[in-house]
This record gives sequence, C-alpha cells and structure tokens, in this order.
Amino acid sequence: MNPVIEQIQQIFKEMPLSRKIAIGILILLMAAGFTAMFIWANKTEYKAAYTELTEDDAADVVAKIKELKIPYKIKGGGSIIMVPASKVYDVRLDLAKDGIPKGSGVGYEIFDKTDFGTSEFVQKINRKRALQGELARTISAFDEVKNAKVMIVLPKDSVFVEETKLPSASILLELKSDIDEEKVAAIAHLVASSIQDLTPKRITIVDTAGRILFEGKSEAEKERIKAKNLADAQYNYKVRFEANLADRIQTMLERIVGKDKAIVRVTAEMDFSSSNVSEEIYDPLERETKFIRSEKNLAEVSSTPVQQQGTPSSVNPVVPAGGKAGSNGVQQVNKKNDTINYELSRRTSKTVKPMAVLSRLSVAAVVDGKYQYKTDKDGNRVRTYVPRSKAEMQQFSDLVTKAMGYDQARQDQVSMECFPFASIGEIGKPEKKLTGWRMVQKEYGRTIANILLVLLVFLFVIMPIMKTVKGIKSSSEQAALPGPEEPGLIEDKEEEEPDFADMSPAEQSEFLDSMPVKEKEEFIKNMSHAERASYLANLGPSGKAAYYGEKDIEKTANIIKGWLSEVAEEEES
Repeated sequence: MNPVIEQIQQIFKEMPLSRKIAIGILILLMAAGFTAMFIWANKTEYKAAYTELTEDDAADVVAKIKELKIPYKIKGGGSIIMVPASKVYDVRLDLAKDGIPKGSGVGYEIFDKTDFGTSEFVQKINRKRALQGELARTISAFDEVKNAKVMIVLPKDSVFVEETKLPSASILLELKSDIDEEKVAAIAHLVASSIQDLTPKRITIVDTAGRILFEGKSEAEKERIKAKNLADAQYNYKVRFEANLADRIQTMLERIVGKDKAIVRVTAEMDFSSSNVSEEIYDPLERETKFIRSEKNLAEVSSTPVQQQGTPSSVNPVVPAGGKAGSNGVQQVNKKNDTINYELSRRTSKTVKPMAVLSRLSVAAVVDGKYQYKTDKDGNRVRTYVPRSKAEMQQFSDLVTKAMGYDQARQDQVSMECFPFASIGEIGKPEKKLTGWRMVQKEYGRTIANILLVLLVFLFVIMPIMKTVKGIKSSSEQAALPGPEEPGLIEDKEEEEPDFADMSPAEQSEFLDSMPVKEKEEFIKNMSHAERASYLANLGPSGKAAYYGEKDIEKTANIIKGWLSEVAEEEES
C-alpha cells in the first residue's frame, strides 16, 4: 500500500474521537454543498409569467398552459403563475393571442359577440358593466393599487329639466401600499372625466381597510380645508424664514467663536393679510393748463312786432301805464349760448400686497465665553470661565444687527449675551489625577490588549498547529522503523532475506559497508521512502549531518542551528 495512505490511516486512527467527529461533519458538509451546487446548476429555472392574477384569470391561464403542455408552478395563493425561464415570452404571446388574462372585471370586449336578440335593457346593463370594468382596469395601473372596483349610478333620462338627476360613482381600492392624496384626487378626476355630467363632488373613494380616501365636499368644507392649508403654508413659510436667518447668523458667529459655541434663535412677526386695491382719481385742478375737448357757440337775434293797446273796452279793459291808445311797435330779442367741454384728469392705480410682510423681527444670540487653565496650590489644573469683554460683545451685536437686516421703523429687537455653556458645577472643578489601575488602563490599556491578543493567538492557533506538525513528523519516522515481529512469522522471516527497512541499525551499517563505494551510493540514491526514513532514523547526528550536507546545504544549516539552540537551552537550564 502507498506509504502516504498508510500514514493518513495511522494519523486518523491516532486522532481523538472529537476530532474524528469534527472531520466527519466537515466531510458531510462539503458533500452536501457539492450536491446542492450540482442540483442548483442543473435544475430548471422558473420565472413568473403572470403576477397578481384574479382567480378567474389564474384559472384561464392554467388551462391554457396545460393545453400547451408546458410545466408550471403556482405560488402566492394562486395569484402567481411561474413557467420555465425560456418559455416565459412564448407563453405570454400565446395567451395574449386569446385575450388572456382579461384583467379585473369585464370591459368593452363584452360587445365582441353580437346578439341580435338582446333587449335594450340588457344593452344598457352591458354598457354600464363595460364602463365599470374599463375604469377598474385603468385605476389598477397605479403602482399602489392592487385591485379596483368601480360602481356607477346612471339615473334615468327625464323629459323634464326639473327632474334631471346627476350621476354618481363609488370606487373601492385594494392597496399594496399607502397612496398619496394627489393620486387619489387624480383617480376621482379620471372617473369624473369618463362619465358625462359626473363631477368629482359626486365621487367617493374608499379602501378595503374602511378608510375614506376621497369624498365630495361642500363649498363650506372646501373653504375650511383651503383655510387650513393656507394656515399651514403660512406657518411653514414663517418657520423656514426664521430657521434660515438663524442658521446664517449662527454659522457666522461659529466661524469666530468656534463650533457649537453659539446659539441663535429668531422670532419673526409677519402679516399674511392680502389686499388688492384699485383706484381711479379725477382731479381737474391737477394741471395748470386747460385742455378743451370741444367748444360750441350759438347766437340768435330776432324782432317781433308789438301792437300798442288802446283805450279800455270790454275786450281790453286795461291800458298799460304810459301807453298810447291805438299805436303799433317792434320788439327785438337777442339770444347767445356757449358750450365748452374740457378734458378731465384721471389717475388709475392698482396695489397688490405681498403674501407675507415682515412686521417685526427679534433675534436672541448667546455665545460661549473663554476658558483658562490654571494650576492651584495642590498642583492640579483648574478650568476657569472668563466672560468676553463688552467691546467684543458690542462687535458681535453689530454683526448680528447687520446680518438680520435691522429696521428701526419695525421696532426690531436684538439681544446678545455671553454665558458659559458648561454647567455651573463643572466650572472651577479641578481635573482628577488618575492613579492606580485607572492610570494604567488609560496609559497602557491598548498595549496590554495587543499583547494579550498575540498570546491568545499563539496559545490557541500557533501551538496546536506546531503540535500537529510535530506529531505527523514523529509518526512518519516511527512508521519507518521496524515493528515488533509476530511469533508465527519468525521462522519464515529467518528463511527469507530481511528488508533493508526492517534491519536494525547495526545490520544496516554492516549491509552498506559490505558494498563497494559506488554501489553503496547508488543504493542510497535509489532507496524507497520507507527505507530512506529507516536509514535516516538509524543514523547518528554526525551521519545525518554528512548525509544532508551532501544533499541540501540549507537544510543542514537549519539542523545545526537547531542543535545549537538545544544545547544552549540545556546549558541555561
């Protein structure tokens, strides 16, 4: 038998039971791993052809796949159909040719088959079903929607306008994850735009958890929501303005006094009232010159004969004073009418107030002081707080005033103070001097930890490896030595010529000395592994040194070094 195999068998026999069990478990794990890799490399890879199928669509898909005689797997409670990866696209194309899967509900394919015997009532019902199914399929295209159900109420047409009713709709959503309000509103407007006379106010959207996602709201509710959204927007604008200004001032101060040594808080009072003013002013006295738009002059002269009244009679009982009875005269009339139209001065102005007007700004800033280390009477270092000077604080205040955009007309306020950021108990408290184990831990802790780590690695890793190598070497040398002879075979071995490996050291020396020099060198050169191991084991130190000196100079030098170290250890002991 091969000596290497014999050596392995011998090593395995000499192993303790625990090591044998560990090796056996390791071999089993390796065999299981290779088996799993072989199975994985040769198994058929399945991919999902369809996912999130309804029960009806899953049944149609499975029936068609069986007709095509293609292997398949069902997962996800029947909602996922898996086929071999190489057949995925073929299956999809073959099933799409037959209109499978149809999706949730029924769509306009309900009219693909015409039945002339269908009544008008059935046609209306089918139209309603088709519209609901198409809308449900469209809504299911959203990533967050797993399934959708649309129910539409279409009132009967009436010849009277007063009795006309508007349609309404309700939508049930089965969600995969939470959906945004914007997408819910988009679904409502999508459905409203698909049905005549339907408005989003008459649409209700709920989910399978019972939450109302969208509901038609009255004008009052819309105004309330609008006011709430406006208040939120105003608050967020105010917070962002204050945070931005505080961050600008704080970063400026921290570049001067140091990181985390300045705190700034800003409070802004804002007027969010909106106004839009349009005015027209007519001022004819605004300009000194007169602009005449139009002018019209009218003059008229006329003469009218007048008969003088005579003596009083029954017809004319009154005679005017100074008049002469029986005389005639002429009356002349002059008329003049001037019309002048002037241009009127007019000024039109429109004023729009901004969304937010800053009414007042208040800034409070706190900076840390300075710290000095002094040595007390006991020799301990003491940390002492030193406040900043008034000149420094005034400079900081001027910087903050300019950075915030100070406006005296708004009655802005600035507060700049200097306080210690540490607690009062820590000010002036001396640092304790470490002694004993804590001092050793602080100064030499890492060094000790590294030394312990090296010792552990040497004890539990290197030494076991050295013992194992030494055991294998000694076992191989012992295997090369001749073993005890069995009693039943003594007579046979005496009759046969003994093997060189089974000879004693004296017999081997005598056997080699009986050979010529060249034959001896040739015999040593052609020795087997067992004979060479036995020969080297029986040689003395000088013989081994001579042998290795001829074969390998480096190995000989290492052996000599080992002997010298052993001699030195013996002398020290």
